[in-house]
Amino acid sequence: MSKLYTEFAEVYHLMYQGLIDYDEEFVYYQKILADFNAKSLLEVACGTGQLGRRLVGAGYTYQGLDMSADMLSFARELLPGGQFHQQDMRYIQLPGTFDAVLSTARSVSYLLKNTDSLSTFQNIKKVLRPGGILVFDFIDANTYIPYIQANPTATHEVDTPKGKFKRENHYQYSFTDSWCFTWNAEYFKEDGAGLYHSIGTDETQLRSFTEDEMCLMLELSGLKVLKVLERPSYAYNTKVAIAQNA
Repeated sequence: MSKLYTEFAEVYHLMYQGLIDYDEEFVYYQKILADFNAKSLLEVACGTGQLGRRLVGAGYTYQGLDMSADMLSFARELLPGGQFHQQDMRYIQLPGTFDAVLSTARSVSYLLKNTDSLSTFQNIKKVLRPGGILVFDFIDANTYIPYIQANPTATHEVDTPKGKFKRENHYQYSFTDSWCFTWNAEYFKEDGAGLYHSIGTDETQLRSFTEDEMCLMLELSGLKVLKVLERPSYAYNTKVAIAQNA
């Protein structure tokens, strides 16, 4: 698991509130959920609960699932009465079913093998009611791979209630296993005098997908693809898939 979700979980919690407009995220996904009259939902890879807090506030029956205990500790602080499960998305085991399963922040990027993706979607199908929907975003290989080839580095700087943080990112693609890439990141915190000091590094393997292969994996998992939408995001454009447990 990436250090971003364990050792740097608090840094994630602080920085991503400045990198992601969670209010806009909520409006975007709530519109989709409303289109399908979804009332109960499971958020897979729920992180620190920023989106979950807004969904609960809007009246959804909500449960969150994440692999990281560190991330879930922040989620439980935000939603003290919330239902959260520490589980791997590839092996979901929950009682009951939901109107919708939601996964954002390109979390499926951590499914490096086709077998990982298939296992995840098959387990999601088991917790969806008949007619229920899966909504998630993913990195589009057709646009992203050329993008990191032309832009192999990026810097993110965020002013938080606990000081200024900076992340220097370095990307390198590797096609040994699908459209994968390595993300190297170094994290810095400002000392109050305008100087940044390194607080640690992280290296993660991630995957992007072509739309065709993503749709094939969903279909093979017994989920009917309804739509694939283009969507801008804070770093680069992604795609959002909507699939149904037909």
